[in-house]
Amino acid sequence: MKHGMQQLLFIALAAGVAPMRGPAQPSGILTRRQTRRKRGVRPGNFALGCAAAGAVSTCISHTLTLPLDVLKTRIQSDAAFAGLGTMAVCRKIVGAEGPRALLAGFTANGMGYLMQGAIKFGLYETCKRRIFSELEARGVNGRRNHRVPVWVVSSACAEVVACLALCPMEATKIRLVTDPHFAASTYAALRRVVRENGVPSLWKGVGPILVRQVPYTVAKLAGYETISQRVGNPLAAGVLAGGAAAVVSQPGDVVLARLCGGSVQARLTGVCALEDASVGAVLGSITDPRQLFVGLYPRVTMCALVCASQFFLYERLRPSPS
Repeated sequence: MKHGMQQLLFIALAAGVAPMRGPAQPSGILTRRQTRRKRGVRPGNFALGCAAAGAVSTCISHTLTLPLDVLKTRIQSDAAFAGLGTMAVCRKIVGAEGPRALLAGFTANGMGYLMQGAIKFGLYETCKRRIFSELEARGVNGRRNHRVPVWVVSSACAEVVACLALCPMEATKIRLVTDPHFAASTYAALRRVVRENGVPSLWKGVGPILVRQVPYTVAKLAGYETISQRVGNPLAAGVLAGGAAAVVSQPGDVVLARLCGGSVQARLTGVCALEDASVGAVLGSITDPRQLFVGLYPRVTMCALVCASQFFLYERLRPSPS
């Protein structure tokens, strides 16, 4: 019996069949994935592949969680919802404005995070590989001894550039969320902003957005890199990294929401406070440090779901490093 099994195994290997691994490939022929792994991926193609994977995964993850983002923003910016729970706010919004109110800023959200995801992941992977290569050229084992600083620097640099693409759409989305009567569409909202305040006003909110996004992205990417090495599951690592990133960046998120859609000003004038206020003015109006963490629970939930789905998709879409 043992001799017979050995003969069958020998015949299978001779025929190019991998037992328990599906149908064999013809002898001497590599699959496309095997060829790519054997030859490696050119740096330019790798960066473009990461950018494309980042764009798709970021856009999808932020679109799926848009209702939570709408609820969080309304809680932060509208005094009428002060002290209410997430479900109570959801019922009030749906009852007064209809279910579609939970998808306010849908187009601006998708367009903004499509561009932001492409730039963020593309630059992050490029910067990270370049810094590690420079360290190795100097005889320093950066991948072992300086991993966390390299992740932090790479993610911060990538997010600063990505925010320039995100800023116009993010500010427009917040205006559409905090004031349902601001404009009928994203295009109409952009036209109104440009008509009333000029093209440069689309980037007036870049400072507040950087206050929120840079700590968020650093905690998310560096946290994911660290956690995934210990957990090994992109979904679990994404949940933990997203929750930590939400807590770290929550004060910046509150400041941004109040700057770009204070409840009274948005309802009465439809004008974003970014034209008239500053980060210092908003911080000066906060009398209790706990106000900087208003809306934390829905945002932690949202960020955990965003990061889990985002990294799950990204890990499967990006090219394998050479």
